[in-house]
Amino acid sequence: MKKLYGKRLLSIIMLILALLLPTAMLAAEVDNVAFSKAASSAMKDRFGVCEEFLDVKWLNRSAYTGILKADVYRNASKESRYLIVRLERPGSRAFVSRGSGVFYEIDEKQYLSRDFAQLLASAHYSFNHEKVFLTARKGKKSERFPQEPLPFEAFEQHESDFPNRSFSGFARTVCIAYPDGKGAFVVEARKPFMKPAIDETTKQAYETVGKTTKEQCEKKMGAGNDCNPVNLKDSYALDVNGDGKDDYIVMLGSGKTVKAHAGRYLLLSGKDGYVATDVSGCLGVGRFFYGLADGRSFRLGRCGR
Repeated sequence: MKKLYGKRLLSIIMLILALLLPTAMLAAEVDNVAFSKAASSAMKDRFGVCEEFLDVKWLNRSAYTGILKADVYRNASKESRYLIVRLERPGSRAFVSRGSGVFYEIDEKQYLSRDFAQLLASAHYSFNHEKVFLTARKGKKSERFPQEPLPFEAFEQHESDFPNRSFSGFARTVCIAYPDGKGAFVVEARKPFMKPAIDETTKQAYETVGKTTKEQCEKKMGAGNDCNPVNLKDSYALDVNGDGKDDYIVMLGSGKTVKAHAGRYLLLSGKDGYVATDVSGCLGVGRFFYGLADGRSFRLGRCGR
């Protein structure tokens, strides 16, 4: 009887570990197959906002086009994905208008194909159907690829349509360095407050961000202007000014009509205390985060020109 009980207890423990292990792994430093192991210290120093760089295999450097194998995390699970990476020239209208349209779906066979690589290396590129598809054309041959809006930002009220999917579980700020090394496209930022259990330091930061957001918003816009932080746990944290201190992007709302205010954001930054900047309209199209680092500064999405 004791032996049977012991076996059942061991089975239960093993089941609990199996359920918890992926979550524990994701909470730790995520080691995505897509993260560059060759990123130099000079590159990391130059683009201080970036914690990880995606290891893109550039096939057409002048068109900023390449391919990528990546782990895609969704909550506690992950899957391998194969992607085309297509950036726009920094400061161009296309950079602003295309927003987070950077990744396009391909399969493993295409990723490994020499013929496919040759097509992408010398193709003419165009977009159609509201930029949801990328078309690569070379002579009479053409192929069309659907956009992969990765990572999904996943604010709480959007999770049914855009579930959490990212390169790092939103634990790191992830960038793509342009092939000329003069800029970095920021595709994912950390969300330190979204963990189910946060340490005391993070808890203090959470309380400070919430309090400061309301105070700075009312100071800037006047009391009664819907200055309540909404879903504060979804706030982004990244070092936008290179001072080694986290800055935060927070969504604002009245607490009653969240959807009506889903496009209003404040950026809290500063070396000696936080100063609020209204960055509504800067986060790109819809719910997706992206930005541009040029080594000297960081610019959010639609304010990236």
